[in-house]
Amino acid sequence: MFSFPPFPPYEGLHPLVVHFPLGLLLIAWIPMLLCVIDKERRGKWMHTALTLLVIGTLFTFAAVITGEATEKIIGTTTQQIHDAVHEHEETAESARNYFIVTTVLFCFAVIARKQLEASKKKPALIVIAILVALGYTLGSLALINAGHQGGVLVHHHGIHAPITPPSP
Repeated sequence: MFSFPPFPPYEGLHPLVVHFPLGLLLIAWIPMLLCVIDKERRGKWMHTALTLLVIGTLFTFAAVITGEATEKIIGTTTQQIHDAVHEHEETAESARNYFIVTTVLFCFAVIARKQLEASKKKPALIVIAILVALGYTLGSLALINAGHQGGVLVHHHGIHAPITPPSP
């Protein structure tokens, strides 16, 4: 008979949460690129990209918070593991911060696009686009690096978040 697995404790939610920002943020470049290519539906592509950025960025907060909760209970047995956990945490926080800035800039671009195009201030749009592209690239690289470091923690060091509630 079909049954659901037990819901993990709060400290064990990290593996479930981290995949959302990875997936959402790393595909947001597709509608961003389509904003440039498909001028007829540019507004729709911008809203799609913004939605992916906002949801993905919100999930970076959840990933960092659940990661910190997991860190508190796993303990670090060696200096090497302690350093690996710290580097993973710092890189994830950097990715979150890059995506906060990128999302705010892109939100501004979505809101201001019509006014800037109407007032012939295309250089301002180009500057915003370059800043968004730079922030997105740096954020993506940090996010990929944080994901890799998390994989190293799990697959090389054997660090796992608790996926079952503690037994009484």
